[in-house]
Amino acid sequence: MLRFAEEIVLLLLDEERGETVPPSLPRHTFSTVLAGAVLMDLALEERIDTDLEHLVLVDPAPLEDGLLDPTLADIARASRTHDTGYWVARTSRRADDIHDAALARLIARGIIEDDVPGLFFLSSRVARSRRYPAIDGKSVDDVRLRVMRILFEDDVPDPRDIAIICLADACGIFEALLSRSEQARTRDRVELLRRMDLIGRAVTAAVRDHEPPTRPSVSVRPLGEIPIARGLPLVGNAFRMAGDVSAFLTDQYLELGPVFRVRAFHRHYVVLAGPQANLFMNAAGRTHFRSFEGWVGFNAEFGSMRSLISMDGADHLRLRKVQARGYSRRRIEGRLAEAIGVVRQEIAGWPVDRPIAGHYAFQRIVTEQICTLIAGVSAQGYLDDLILFFTALLKARMTHHSPGLLMRRPRVQRARRRLNELYRKVLADHEPGERGGRDPDMIDDLLELHRTDPVFMPEVDLVISVLGPFFAGIDTAANVLAFMLYETLRHPDLRERMTAEADAFFTAPGEPTAENLRALDVTHRVAMETLRMHPVAPALTRTVTNAFDFEGYAIPAGTRVIIGSTVPHRLPDCFPDPERFDIERYTAARAEHRAPGAYAPFGLGIHHCLGNGFAETQIVLTMATILRDVAPALDPPDYRLRVEHAPTPHPAGSFRFRQKSRRE
Repeated sequence: MLRFAEEIVLLLLDEERGETVPPSLPRHTFSTVLAGAVLMDLALEERIDTDLEHLVLVDPAPLEDGLLDPTLADIARASRTHDTGYWVARTSRRADDIHDAALARLIARGIIEDDVPGLFFLSSRVARSRRYPAIDGKSVDDVRLRVMRILFEDDVPDPRDIAIICLADACGIFEALLSRSEQARTRDRVELLRRMDLIGRAVTAAVRDHEPPTRPSVSVRPLGEIPIARGLPLVGNAFRMAGDVSAFLTDQYLELGPVFRVRAFHRHYVVLAGPQANLFMNAAGRTHFRSFEGWVGFNAEFGSMRSLISMDGADHLRLRKVQARGYSRRRIEGRLAEAIGVVRQEIAGWPVDRPIAGHYAFQRIVTEQICTLIAGVSAQGYLDDLILFFTALLKARMTHHSPGLLMRRPRVQRARRRLNELYRKVLADHEPGERGGRDPDMIDDLLELHRTDPVFMPEVDLVISVLGPFFAGIDTAANVLAFMLYETLRHPDLRERMTAEADAFFTAPGEPTAENLRALDVTHRVAMETLRMHPVAPALTRTVTNAFDFEGYAIPAGTRVIIGSTVPHRLPDCFPDPERFDIERYTAARAEHRAPGAYAPFGLGIHHCLGNGFAETQIVLTMATILRDVAPALDPPDYRLRVEHAPTPHPAGSFRFRQKSRRE
């Protein structure tokens, strides 16, 4: 049997948007309903007894249930008896923990799927049958189906369902789930059910009476009063923003606070920075921001108006779900041997004891891995064209480091023609008769979407979606790996520990496994610290779609904003001694990255990197393979990192290494 908190999470789940808490649901309501759900289960388990005046402990014995035992222990520790309202208020402080624990259970039970990072949907089996897998030998109907039948069809209600309905009503949840006409239609029915409630009458009464905590009124200042970062005449902050934008935004945050304005020539932005800005972006980003404007020029180069990264709302979620399987961690974990083979194929071409261009070496490895595993096609022969075209595209159409005329240069035009050739090759390779029994990949999923719904996925939008995997790692995972190799070679102690891990991984019996890969703890923490100190996506640009207040300022609709997502990476309050490369930050004892809003290497909100799980695995596996097979060294040995920031942060061309020898 599901707990009340699990049923509430399922009742609130937005099956279209993948949200577990509707944006219209007030925070107070969310916290209160989960607190009430926990207390109702404790009452049903006869651990507490409640009435309108008191909540009394009956049995302090733990239930071995992570949802309920913390509150039960809290009640048992109390030195005196309190009323139910007191415990509703107190337990509501644990709302996030209750929600996360309930969600984790539902995922483990196969009721909810989280294949798309940050989004949650009913599993395909539950969505079709509207029944949950058997729990304690009993299969039950979906909670929303049960509730709606009771409200609209006069079904004879189960006492538990009455309690759920009364709890939801007491918190005002139906205001988020039902239209006004539906609320009016069901009002008498809910009132009747309230009188029938035997399980949670005292709890729901306390929930209904629980008032949200009062907050001091804060005066909100208009856009014109937001502080402005000091800059130069005409150009504003363009030169600083064209360089280390993360450092620039951090400096301004420390001087001006979490909200300030910047300008690059004629482009004006409001910057939101700091941990609270990251939390706001995660919690409310889809309601208040869109990404479309920033990608218009990028999409146009492919003859398209839409791409996954530029779409928002329901269309974005739909396409994200289609591509989720291809970019998932499972995709690479199921084909580790192939990913390793790509690395070793590239290593075989490296000269011994001669300089190797660090960044370019990883661009080749990463791009070929992604193309092979996600698109089912090798990019060999096209790698240089992909790198040239994508780098020019970002500089000219996204970061504006270069003029648009860059895209008309003969070399770039030649690379474009080669990409069109690659696109035709990919389509031909994915003709039904050419698949040869191979498992479907992401290209197959996109082509199926085009076949079944050509209005949603027309041919003009198919090009950019199909070629997406070929660009996915050129300036992301490749940059991270180049930075990571530099830091590894700069810290001999880490290199020694990582090499030992790699040796253990590759000498384990049998084929490499995902379980063994997860044992590469030091390598993983080196990757995490690299992502903190050298973020390849240091900030996010958005347009405000719905006005909001943030940190005392009114931000109107239509405002162009920059979210300084990696500013917390450089703050001593989040990461003490932030300029020090320290992988101990990520141990369980310190866990600095788990502080709310502190760590955002893969972006924030609904556009959070779809392939972050794939990339994490790819980065660790690739570095382990290199350290297992070769003995790299910096060239020259005393080299100090130089970073180029166009189009995205990456080690400069001066970063080179040597393969001193091959390891046996």
